[in-house]
Amino acid sequence: MMWAFSSLLLLAAIPATFAVKAHDFKTCSQAGFCRRGRALSTRAAETPAWKSPYSIDASSLVLGTDQASFTAAVKSSIYPDVNFGLDVRIHDDGVVRVRMDEVGGLRKRYDEAASWALLEEPKVSQSIHWTIAKDSVRAKYGPKNDIEVVVAFEPLKVTLSRNGKEQVVLNGRGLLHMEHYRTKESVAQSKQGIPVPEEGLDTDDSQVVLQQAHPRAAWFEGETEDGWWEETFNSFTDNKPRGPESLSLDIDFPNHGHVYGIPQHATRLSLPTTTGEGAYYSDPYRLYNADVFEYLADSTMSLYGSIPFMQAHSADTTVGIFNAIGSETWIDVGRPTPKSTTTHWISETGILDVFIFPGPTPADVFAQYTRLTGTPALPAHWALGYHQCRWNYISSDDVRSVQQRFDEEDIPVDVFWLDIEYAEDHKYFMWDHKSFPDPVSMIKDVEAIERKMVVIVDPHLKRTDDYPVYKEATELDVLVKQKDGQNDYEGWCWSGSSAWVDFFNPKSWDWWKGLFKVNGPSHGWHWTESTENTYIWNDMNEPSIFNGPEISMPRENIHYGGWEHRDLHNINGMLFHNLTSQAVMERTNPPKRPFVLTRSFYAGSQRFGAMWTGDNLGTWEHMAVGVKMVLANNIGGFSFAGSDVGGFFGNPEPEMLVRWYGVGAFAPFFRAHAHIDTKRREPYLLDEPYKSIIRDILRLRYSMLPVWYTAFREASVTGLPVLRPHYVAVPHDEGGFAIDDQYFIGSSGLLVKPVTRKSVTEETVYLPEDQANEVYYDYFSHQAYRGAAKGKNITVPAELHQIPLLIRGGSIIPTRERPRRSSPLMKRDPFTLRIALDKDGSARGELYLDDGETYAHQEGNFIWREFAAEKPTKKSKGVRISNKNLAAQKLAEAVDHVALTTYDSGNDFAKSIAGVRVEKIVVLGLPAKPTSISANGKELQWTYTPGVAASEKKEGTASVLIIKDPKLSIAGDWDIVVQV
Repeated sequence: MMWAFSSLLLLAAIPATFAVKAHDFKTCSQAGFCRRGRALSTRAAETPAWKSPYSIDASSLVLGTDQASFTAAVKSSIYPDVNFGLDVRIHDDGVVRVRMDEVGGLRKRYDEAASWALLEEPKVSQSIHWTIAKDSVRAKYGPKNDIEVVVAFEPLKVTLSRNGKEQVVLNGRGLLHMEHYRTKESVAQSKQGIPVPEEGLDTDDSQVVLQQAHPRAAWFEGETEDGWWEETFNSFTDNKPRGPESLSLDIDFPNHGHVYGIPQHATRLSLPTTTGEGAYYSDPYRLYNADVFEYLADSTMSLYGSIPFMQAHSADTTVGIFNAIGSETWIDVGRPTPKSTTTHWISETGILDVFIFPGPTPADVFAQYTRLTGTPALPAHWALGYHQCRWNYISSDDVRSVQQRFDEEDIPVDVFWLDIEYAEDHKYFMWDHKSFPDPVSMIKDVEAIERKMVVIVDPHLKRTDDYPVYKEATELDVLVKQKDGQNDYEGWCWSGSSAWVDFFNPKSWDWWKGLFKVNGPSHGWHWTESTENTYIWNDMNEPSIFNGPEISMPRENIHYGGWEHRDLHNINGMLFHNLTSQAVMERTNPPKRPFVLTRSFYAGSQRFGAMWTGDNLGTWEHMAVGVKMVLANNIGGFSFAGSDVGGFFGNPEPEMLVRWYGVGAFAPFFRAHAHIDTKRREPYLLDEPYKSIIRDILRLRYSMLPVWYTAFREASVTGLPVLRPHYVAVPHDEGGFAIDDQYFIGSSGLLVKPVTRKSVTEETVYLPEDQANEVYYDYFSHQAYRGAAKGKNITVPAELHQIPLLIRGGSIIPTRERPRRSSPLMKRDPFTLRIALDKDGSARGELYLDDGETYAHQEGNFIWREFAAEKPTKKSKGVRISNKNLAAQKLAEAVDHVALTTYDSGNDFAKSIAGVRVEKIVVLGLPAKPTSISANGKELQWTYTPGVAASEKKEGTASVLIIKDPKLSIAGDWDIVVQV
């Protein structure tokens, strides 16, 4: 395989043995502001009489005209001449926003993080009123008037309580500290007469003493100016002309023993402790988007994305916080008691801008968070199919050959991907015509079977005048600047000497979108060697810079508005993803739903596409932690997530590869990917029985696409995640709060536990606490298992060809069972309904369908059906199965971003699938053999196999009723009566 010479030079710098280079990335002890924050916490813990120096000047408090907001001056006893301003408001949905900023300082602090993350400025409540007391201001509200927010004056403390129990407390431990802007000269003048340490003073290398701090602040800030003005890490020196500017804040959950979220980390879903006695980790969780090569499978290290959103959960309530900060942030998690959690957030720069979500349920918190930052976008239907990728398919003929082999082996696939080697000298958009002489023809060959191509476009632009994208960016002056704010920054990446577009600059937006135009007007160069079915992969957008500090951009680089890179580092990758998503959407008229995969992300990225967990290893440990990471992203509001099937690095053995496909088939985003040095591992290359097992897994995924698409509709409207861990699905069951290796798929009732261990023949599945002892059915064998009042572990078969997959009683699962080569070819295929009766003999389920590509659903072109199975009478042993129009019942919540006022059940899409029928109905758990089954007065054909009834208490193979081809429309109202 031939590479460009530049690729060889770049890859020479990458280690031959795969292991994370931990020394390339900072620990807390190597980051001055994190050391200062942790030292502050230690001093507070060691001082019984510790009291925060921040207080509200009560005389300055001003209520807003809406009465649900107020502003006030905040003073610091250690710096009485420095002014701060507090702004607290309660939104119309009960969310509390707390903002604090330096007022009249030497310069403005970065305050734009929320503007990039939020959909719009939230509306302040018109019905909630603050009451001012002598020592505090408070507001009581909620449907039951059970929520109270108290802002104490001295010291400043914010507490949200429900029914008198504290839920969230800000600055309860007095760790709030906003390092104000200062100069070296002013600091020196304030210490006149104070002895300065002798030159050459012997100090700890990790905490360089520059000079003594202000004596009045020493008890709080410490004795030294640790990393205030300059910091060196490895060979990189970070000059800090603005001096210290970090933000420290303790956010505690006194009555919640579990916290989740703050992705992205390779760790457990219920976040282990980093501080306190018996802490699991020694370093805080770090949020600093970074290209971590071969990351550890159990670590608090920062990875590719950062979402500063955390949920806290107990059997009684769920609450959450969103800390709108764009700079590097470290988060310590402690657990003083099993029922309480402390957190300490330490950020390099920015204002305090915290949103408190009162819950009280997980569903409420998701709704509150996604009303702010947006729900996950409803993806194109085909994007939920299987994606085949590797670094790299080397030519047009290679792509055609791979497609041909998939078809010869009857293995379904929807998308083929091209990594960086398609581009001449890694000049993205520009095809290497030696290997890809006919790119449009190649893509059209893929599209002929209604498949798609995804092509990588990274953010680094090769610095050469024969590259029109770089040339135009230079002429527009939209490139990131060096620390002088004048000269374009130059770094090193796959393209060699590279520049980076500053997407914070509005001038870059229309220009970037114009590049993706296939046809039609564009004010400059545009991508004519593409098609409207070519979609995009955004990698390396942390940004990854091979010769930069921590493999990223120098923090003193300058972005639009004069902001340093350090201020907005974690937001940077989202803007690249956002603009690329808009570009793909707007290249057609009418627009089509974009598909853009991103590696780097921030709060709000869920609005723009999908993400994956980056450069994982082909190990069992990485397979297992990938499940937890995808769950964490779902908790972070970003449902369209997955891990590279097979692992990016390494050559997994066939057993591992089969199990990894079992993991991928039950992830929202399902892609196999591999490093350029790995052996080819497309599924058709495996020997039997492995090839056939993977084919069956892929066909299972395709049969369940209606389930996945329906779950994404719900996520796009409600914000509820597509993958739901136990604490979300069953919030009161303490036995499930820490479970992160099994989960439910949307509201479908499907419970899956992917196998992530070697040589497994059976698995343990936890059935959640259930007073009714509900029944669960094995999806494949129909074995009936019974839940228990206090939760229950069951053992299920898990041979290599088996995936532990259960249907909760009371669920109806719509599937399409006919194997096709790609998902669009299934659009006219009939449906099978699996009805899993619950203990009371009933069940329900949903199906959502639209054209899967456009935004016509927002104009009412879709179907949303409700299937139900109910006893005709209370004492009846029979069942009535119905299909009803759910859209007409719940019109305002049918589709994302639009509250429809009318719905026509005969809309264009509904008409287009009027001939799509139900070809089979499977009913599990019926108590006896039917005597008659009819629809519209017509007897139907059926078979019945006796077995365990849903209403019984015993376990065993359930009874199975199969109704054969009732010839009923999936889009129409009907009833089937099963008489027993």
